Amino acid sequence: MLRAITSTWTLFFGLLLISAGNGLQVVLLGTRAPDAGFSTIATGIIMSGYFAGIFAGSITVPHILSRVGHVRVFGAMSAIASAAVLVHVVFLDPFVWTGMRFASGFSFAGMYIVCESWLNEKATNETRGQLLSLYMITNMAGMAAGQMMISFGETGAPGLFLLASVMVSIAVVPILITASSAPNFEAPERISFRRLVEVSPLAVVGMLFVGIITSMIFGMGAVYGRAIGLNDSQVGYFMTAVTLGTLVLQYPVGRLSDRFDRRAVILGATLIAAVAVAAAGLFSADQFIFILLMMMIFGGLLFSLYSLFIAHANDYLTPSQMVAMSSGLLMINSAGAVFGSPLAATVIDIIGFKGFMPTMAVFLLILAGFVIYRMNMRSAVPAEAQGSFVAIPDASSGVAVNLSPEVEWVMDQTVEDEENNPFKNNPYVN
Repeated sequence: MLRAITSTWTLFFGLLLISAGNGLQVVLLGTRAPDAGFSTIATGIIMSGYFAGIFAGSITVPHILSRVGHVRVFGAMSAIASAAVLVHVVFLDPFVWTGMRFASGFSFAGMYIVCESWLNEKATNETRGQLLSLYMITNMAGMAAGQMMISFGETGAPGLFLLASVMVSIAVVPILITASSAPNFEAPERISFRRLVEVSPLAVVGMLFVGIITSMIFGMGAVYGRAIGLNDSQVGYFMTAVTLGTLVLQYPVGRLSDRFDRRAVILGATLIAAVAVAAAGLFSADQFIFILLMMMIFGGLLFSLYSLFIAHANDYLTPSQMVAMSSGLLMINSAGAVFGSPLAATVIDIIGFKGFMPTMAVFLLILAGFVIYRMNMRSAVPAEAQGSFVAIPDASSGVAVNLSPEVEWVMDQTVEDEENNPFKNNPYVN
């Protein structure tokens, strides 16, 4: 494992910096947009630009990467992301900010794809799962660190924009000067929407809802925090609590889902997340510690659902089909995220900021209802026939699924080894 980390430290260093830059931007723009005089609706549209860019980048960048290579793509995406941050300082215009958020999303999608595909090439059977875990921890730690950096600068000053730009720019340096050769790359196989629904309607609906709710909290969470009276530092901690909850809860929830009916765990996590986010909306700024606690529970369970729905769909597939299925589900998630921020902004504009948290709770309750419906429509996969839960960070692309040990297992098997296939006797696998 030490050798694997040594050979990939440049990737993890770059990932840490781009995640920190991304986390800082999420909070920074959410607090600065109201100060710039942008309406709530305009702010929601601005923040949705990032998710639209992620969606477009996930489709486009793999084709660019296969033509020009990892280093050039990472360098180009880093330059675009760094420049996009600075443009926010120069032009206080909602149309320009929306365009720059799209550019940021597009470039971050490209950088994540480069990191994931490079790690896939460096991983072995022994280090694959550990590298995926380290990838998730690095991603979440970077996001959390960036969100807390909001307290480093003065309100309205350009310093934090410069800091975010510098971090993204520096991220590319170790990769550009590394002696390690870049791997070959093949774009992940795509799967039709119809096939996605045939395999697992619950996973499709679940990933769509998780995308919407994720966009709501990351797009408008900082705006909400300012509206209830939190200062910039508190807003940073408020957003960080969502991210840190993921690190605390994702593995325990995942282990439960491996032992019991995964849909029952999904239902429980959805209901508890709904209660937590609704409760967070009942507290005022003077009860900040309780808000943080509820947001940690909500965030930890929300992003656990992200991985749980992928794992649930994979329970009905052979490992060789997992990459295409997971890539498709992540695209569904990204598509839902495009609409989350504008939807939250519309709710806030019509009902007021008191409607922000209950709206996310309502979406979770609707999702819980659909889980119950699907549990009555389809028999459960026995726990012993389920695949292993794999925690995937919410910022990942479909390429990250290749790091799953089960996927690598299939690639290494021969016809003679078919008798050892753990999925062979699973009657629920297509």
